[in-house]
Amino acid sequence: MAAGNRQSRIKALYCINKFICCTLAAVVLTGCQPQPEALFSDYQARLQRLHEIPATELSKPALPPLPEIRALSIVIPPATIDLTDMLALDICDLETLIAERNNSLGKVQTDASILQYELKLLVKLGNCLNSPALFRQLAPELQTTLQQIYQQKQQQLPAVFANVLSRDPTLRQQLSGSQRGVGSDQSGLAETIQALKQLNLLRQFIQRQNYVAASEIQINSALGALYHSQLVADLQHSLRLSQQFFFSLDQQLRQIPTAQLCKTDKTVRENLLLQIFIGRLQPELARMDGMATELIAELLQLYQQHPLRGTIQQRLQLPQQQLQQHLRQHVAFWQRWRQCDARR
Repeated sequence: MAAGNRQSRIKALYCINKFICCTLAAVVLTGCQPQPEALFSDYQARLQRLHEIPATELSKPALPPLPEIRALSIVIPPATIDLTDMLALDICDLETLIAERNNSLGKVQTDASILQYELKLLVKLGNCLNSPALFRQLAPELQTTLQQIYQQKQQQLPAVFANVLSRDPTLRQQLSGSQRGVGSDQSGLAETIQALKQLNLLRQFIQRQNYVAASEIQINSALGALYHSQLVADLQHSLRLSQQFFFSLDQQLRQIPTAQLCKTDKTVRENLLLQIFIGRLQPELARMDGMATELIAELLQLYQQHPLRGTIQQRLQLPQQQLQQHLRQHVAFWQRWRQCDARR
């Protein structure tokens, strides 16, 4: 009887221990995914132990700050209309819209809100000018004034859009970059791509003078999605850090004599290659490269013929290209290392 109780207790303890181990393993696998910087540090430390190369600090190359807002801003002359004509504007359903723009809140609108207003104004003006029933109700002088304002607003709209790209705090924050990098479990790619596509669609509608379609795009919602994801800023940090990491590491590895490389135990080498570089690092790098390819394409399209296009190339596109080049060089190092097997 005592022996049976003892076996039951042992079995119970075994089940409890197994449950705890499984639970801990699940937590490790789902809640403690290593960040890319931690993966780099671990990989570098393993290579240092094998080849006695000096440790290097993970850092990004310094870049100049973004151009100042005042250097990018385009001055847009206001369109004016005599106050005595304001009552007549009610015919075109313009009175309320213009009054909102000129009240205390309207005078401190963001560039994105100003662009939204300009689009609504062009839609209402266009409807009024193209509706004979409404147009005939206006005095001849007011007809001429509204036609002139419509043409002026048409010509100014690309500059209003350019000011959004130059001065909007969220867009500048994304191009400035962050200090945290893309996490292994970071989401928001779909939302970020969709937001950039909406802004690109807006740019195309403005170019085609399709103001009705442009006015239906919620500019502030798209900018809000970029602000909440922070993916462009985080990706810039990760790309620049990864590029610098492999640049420095490859420089060190090229200096290792072949004879020293070939002294390494084959099993240790293959474990490092298959489990760490291929098993952990490459999936993260491939994921980052895929993100970069999608986001950079949208950003370059959005900033066509804009002074900040060069900033995107410098801070995102060039680091991606350099990282790809350094990774090819790193693969060449592994090929050289594995050629030691033919010497044995």
